[in-house]
Amino acid sequence: MEPSVPAQDAPADAPAQDAPADAPATPSVHVQAGGVRIDDLTIDRKTIVDYLQGIAPEKQVIALVHALEVGVTEVCARRERFKA
Repeated sequence: MEPSVPAQDAPADAPAQDAPADAPATPSVHVQAGGVRIDDLTIDRKTIVDYLQGIAPEKQVIALVHALEVGVTEVCARRERFKA
């Protein structure tokens, strides 16, 4: 599966644009105690695509998981700072 890349990187809270015609409108996200499964996900953010293209194909899944961990850690820290 090759992600589509828009001309510009959209803000993180912007809806995805230029999704393939055969892609579902909303990916199905299954959050369970033991993990998360995302079906039919297409990521078209240029920064993410560029990052993963620079990583060996056999390491891309773990690189994406690591990027999610780093991003979630940062989002949680920001939320804590704005609670005060």
